[in-house]
Order: sequence, then C-alpha cells, then structure tokens
Amino acid sequence: MNVSRIYRLLKLITLLQSRRHADVQSLCAEMGVSRRTLFRDLKMLELAGVPYRFEHNKQAYAISDSFFLPPLHFNLQEAMALLLVTRKIISRQVHPAYQPAVDAALKIESQLPDAILKHCGEWLDGVSIRWPRTSSADVVSGLFQTVQRALTERARIRAKYDSVYDGGEITVLLDPLRLIFMSRGWYLIARSLTHDQTRTFKMDRMIEIVLTGEHFEPDPDFSEDEYFGAAWCMIPEGKLYSIKLRFSAEVAASVEEVRWHESQSTIRLDDGRLIFEVEVDGLREITPWVLGYGDQVEVLTPPELREKIREKAVRMVALAEP
Repeated sequence: MNVSRIYRLLKLITLLQSRRHADVQSLCAEMGVSRRTLFRDLKMLELAGVPYRFEHNKQAYAISDSFFLPPLHFNLQEAMALLLVTRKIISRQVHPAYQPAVDAALKIESQLPDAILKHCGEWLDGVSIRWPRTSSADVVSGLFQTVQRALTERARIRAKYDSVYDGGEITVLLDPLRLIFMSRGWYLIARSLTHDQTRTFKMDRMIEIVLTGEHFEPDPDFSEDEYFGAAWCMIPEGKLYSIKLRFSAEVAASVEEVRWHESQSTIRLDDGRLIFEVEVDGLREITPWVLGYGDQVEVLTPPELREKIREKAVRMVALAEP
C-alpha cells in the first residue's frame, strides 16, 4: 500500500469519527475521490477491522464510539514529537507488543487535523532511525504478556529457563520485580525462590512461564539502580576497580562523546589522545568493550585488567596463526 493511500485512509477515518454528516457525496467531496474509490477505501477499512457502520436513517457512515479515543488537541510540536515515536521509534525489533502499539498509534493519528498530519508526514519523510542489533522482541511477545500480568497482580510465576550460568534448562520459582530493556534485549529482574537471591533472566532464554496462583509482596525498598550498582552494564561482581585507559587520537572523539558509565571522567591530552577513567564493579563486562578498540587503547590501571587484555590478545594471535 502506498503512502498516499495510507494518508487517504487515515483521512477517511478522521472524517467518519468527526461526527459530521458523512454521506457518500460529502465524503467524496471532502476527500476528492470518486464514488468507486470511496467504496474501495471503505472496503479496506472493513478488511482491517475498523468498525464503521452505515446509518440508514441518516444515509451516512459513522464509526463505533467505543473503538477510537475521544478527540485530542495537539499543537504542531506535540504532534511532531508524538509521530516521531509512533512512526519511527516504535520498532518490531524491540517492542514485544508492536502490533497493538501500531494500532493505538493509528487511533491517535486519526485525531490530528489534516494540515498538521500533512506537515508532520512531510517532515518525517526525512527522518530515519536505525536501531542497533538486538535480540528479536517477537520471540518474547507471548511470554511478555504473562510477565506483565504477574507484575501487575504481584503473582508468583514458574519458569523453564535455558540458563548459561547453570549449564542447561532449569525450572525456577520467581517473584518478578522489573522488566527492563538493556544491553540489546529484554530482561526480567526477579527474586528467585529457587536460588534464594535476586537474579536477572534474559527473556529470550525463557522457554515457558506460568502463573502459579500464589501472590507475593515485593520488597518496597528494591532499587534498580542499587541492584545494578556500579556494574559496567548489568552484572556486578562484588569488587570495585578504578580503571584508567588511554585512547588514541583516532578514536578519542567517539569515546569522549558517549556517556558510557555514570562514574566516567575524561581528559583530552595536547596530542589529541584521551585519558578515560571510570570506577566499575567487576571486569568481566568492560573487558570485551576495551578489546573492541584493539590497538587504539592502552590499559594503564588496574594490572588485573591489563593482564586480562594481554591474555586474550595472546589467544587471539594464536587463533590467527596459519
């Protein structure tokens, strides 16, 4: 379906919901189309499940009051900000409820005045968003709804989980605390009664989730920030390290312009190189990040991280040998 037809269908939906007299003649005039095109568009709405009806006493079309949101009033900047989210940022790649989100977005768009919708559409034609590679949200969409319900109802769940840490499939009893998108995928933070500790579970490793019928009282003092602590990303290891790195001038700008960690500080040297300092809990997560910069970074401290990088570099060289 081309863009002009999508815009025309949205306009038709708006007209039908406007409560103005929407007979065939007035709809054709408002939309600038023939009767044949109008009936084809109405058929398209029917196939899409849009609940419009023909009111014989008025000889006019209307949309069911319960299907769409009440009229909304957006200014131009609000409409542009909203459509940036609904048309560009919402992505099947990362949104487990992508289709309902799109359906809701279309309902909201149907409330926008034609002039604003047209202006925003022209602006959005020049905007693109490319998400980084992530785990597919489609994989977790069904399980996501069960976890949402558990979070809402404070319901205990039983899950079958493919655990890297435990070396295979395990069954765990969980009190879910948070669903969080980070580090390229969806994760569940939950109190594991099986392990007697709070753990992080990757959603696309969940095999099955069922509600047990039991309920729990979540810890009112639980803090997501305290749980992750000073970890480089999401796995604290229980030991803080003061890390100091020296990046080459070639990559200094790209490193400096990103806020990698709350504790980081940077100093640009006269020769263009960059000193990067950060205090993190554990070395496991930051090690591959440092390795990713290859010969453009030198570990100054701590010696433990320097040794980890050296060992991995030696193994990489050995693997590269013919």
